[in-house]
Amino acid sequence: MNYDDIMQSITSGLTGEPANDIEYLYEQGDKFKTHELSQEILRGIGRLLYEVLPPEKREELDRAINNDALGIETAIEEAEFQINKKHYDRALEITENVLKKIESDTGEFILFRDDSISEYHCFRNPFEHALYCQLFNPKKTVRMMSQSFDHIYYVQGTLLFEMQRFDEARKTLVKALKINPMHTDAMFELAEIYKIHNEWDDYIEATKHCLKIAYSGETIGRCYRNLGYYYIEMQEYDVATALYYLSIHFDRNPSMAQSQLFYIQQKTGVQAPMPSEDEVDDILAEKDIQYGSDSTVNSLALLLGQQMLEEQNYSMARYFYSILYSMTYNEEIREIIDNLPQEE
Repeated sequence: MNYDDIMQSITSGLTGEPANDIEYLYEQGDKFKTHELSQEILRGIGRLLYEVLPPEKREELDRAINNDALGIETAIEEAEFQINKKHYDRALEITENVLKKIESDTGEFILFRDDSISEYHCFRNPFEHALYCQLFNPKKTVRMMSQSFDHIYYVQGTLLFEMQRFDEARKTLVKALKINPMHTDAMFELAEIYKIHNEWDDYIEATKHCLKIAYSGETIGRCYRNLGYYYIEMQEYDVATALYYLSIHFDRNPSMAQSQLFYIQQKTGVQAPMPSEDEVDDILAEKDIQYGSDSTVNSLALLLGQQMLEEQNYSMARYFYSILYSMTYNEEIREIIDNLPQEE
């Protein structure tokens, strides 16, 4: 039997009586512990065990899990505070103590491992989860981890970067991206390492990947600033200028892009003029750079917003429509958001 048949067979043996079902599931665990799909089956049985627990036992387990998660979250918040204060050694002591709880002695993440049936991820919000499934069409069942382990590795990676331990930072950020492939902040940090080492092909690839999965104007603008920096380095100032003006259009926070435009003016002795739409289109086509957010990202945000509106889930409809508006600044979407009923 394959995995689905085995789990269906096990599930069919449940009686609805917690005491009997718990004993039965433990017996099934013993039965399949040497099966070639033992890891997958035992995890499935574990999920069934949680479902059949009496409410008081389930609440007790939830409290234990939440208390552990709260302790880790508090430690990481303290580490971030110490990083902001530039107390890097103190921050590193905290993060390394956290990593001891989730890694083997060889530095391998051990709490959630992919198997032949499931892949495990953290996503920062519901849209990231939906977008990952839409863009990458995973063949396995996507299951959510119980804590934001991607954030733990991201903080550790940024800390190691600040300490100029770039090789270690690189490995740590890759771990964050394995846990959350949609974590653009981790990808941007990795791109900074590529920049320092003049690994320009990797830098461009990482930035274009961020642009493909970007779902906010702020992230899109940062992608164009990254690309603009590269073309300054290549002394292609007309391309860089177009990219910085695009950054201003999408990010709507012009300070960083404007400072780079001023830098270009100093380098060239000529004030960088805003290019026409046709000029921008030609530059993007020549350099194989997409304009704005990916069409799949826009379509998914619109679809989810419409679905939530039909279900009269106005808070989630506002959430998805707001994502779409932040990427497109489409006034029709703005009107939909403004006309949504306020939920009490």
